[in-house]
Amino acid sequence: FAGKFYECVNTTDGSRFPINLVQNRSDCYALMNVSQNVRWKNLKVNFDNVGLGYLSLLQVATFKGWMDIMYAAVDNVNVSIGQYYTK
Repeated sequence: FAGKFYECVNTTDGSRFPINLVQNRSDCYALMNVSQNVRWKNLKVNFDNVGLGYLSLLQVATFKGWMDIMYAAVDNVNVSIGQYYTK
């Protein structure tokens, strides 16, 4: 999952942009050039390095916040493509 938990978010309210507006990292960077309130952001709990990976696994094992990790893992597609809700 290294690098796959990034998403394009609106920094004013923290909401994720819908997939019809931002499909990948390039679309998010294009929005960043237009507005300062856009950011390609990684989730706090991820697997990008060993320490955060262990912390993420601990969080899953203790069932505290494991749903956020599960949804991020299921919703990810690729490193440069943001997360989107899968049915």
